Amino acid sequence: MLKSSVMRRVLGLALLFAAGDAFANPCLIFVHGKQTDTNTYTSYSAARNYWVNGSDDFVRTATKNYQASYYVVGYNGTRPYWESEAAGEVANEIVNATNGGADGGGNSCAKSYAQGGTFWIVAHSMGGVITDYILGNDDSSDPNYNYNGPYDTVASRVSLAVTTGGAHRGSEGADAVCGQSSGGCNWFAGWIQDCDDATYWLRSSNDVQVRTYASAPAKNIYLTGGYEAIFGASACLSGEDDGVVQYASIFACDGSASTSYNNSNACNNSYKQEISGFFNLDAAHENHGDERDDSDSDTRRQIPDGIWTCSGSSCSPNTVVQSSMTTAEFISILY
Repeated sequence: MLKSSVMRRVLGLALLFAAGDAFANPCLIFVHGKQTDTNTYTSYSAARNYWVNGSDDFVRTATKNYQASYYVVGYNGTRPYWESEAAGEVANEIVNATNGGADGGGNSCAKSYAQGGTFWIVAHSMGGVITDYILGNDDSSDPNYNYNGPYDTVASRVSLAVTTGGAHRGSEGADAVCGQSSGGCNWFAGWIQDCDDATYWLRSSNDVQVRTYASAPAKNIYLTGGYEAIFGASACLSGEDDGVVQYASIFACDGSASTSYNNSNACNNSYKQEISGFFNLDAAHENHGDERDDSDSDTRRQIPDGIWTCSGSSCSPNTVVQSSMTTAEFISILY
């Protein structure tokens, strides 16, 4: 399972970087998930700390100890994914990053777009939904073209996105918080969180799902997520899950958002929420928090149409492909 074969098989980096330096690291633009307060919008340190757990640091690991440049986005994670302080803010910050501007901590991409820089979005949870919305509304034919930000500029400058634990089809956990699951799940979730505006728009109901309000993404979105259940919470989710988001959503599956999937039968690349633009990577034994803070170096498994190769061909689904690797480490081997 060689790094070079992994890159060639799925991301096609030779083509991706055809217009630039094939050996240059991309600038990683980090987009966090839902919040219960506005701290990540008003405080850079809160946005940066979203990716940290004690001495573990997703950003540091994903950038290979800062060998790759990076930019940390902060937006209002209490608002619906499509609003100006969410998608609009993220779009404007990505454009700032690609212009060579600095984030709130003074970090900037090594090269601007005008200088030939390459940019990847790395998004967690609700950040994945925002990414769907922006990249799916970049053209005048799209349902919400440039709704509250320069979506077209983002799509023209970003090469790809990687989402971890993305709530692409909404979360059954959000259903429970908003009283739309079974009685026991509703009761349990009600003790944990209120049905705020962001949560309401992260339900698995079609009337709030991003695919209802966006087209296929202009740039490819690559999908990974966790299967380490959380006691209690996972009982209210279908199939494998990370304790907050079910596989049907993490892997942007078509059909019902509550379909029960596992590592052997997760939807393949031909059965996604849009006709194009979504591709499976793999699955990790991480929960929703582990996916973003580099704290759980554990097993990774192949899923249908996943990225890993075994003896020169695609590994069988559910094969253990790594015995100890975090998602941040996984992202670092993709470039």
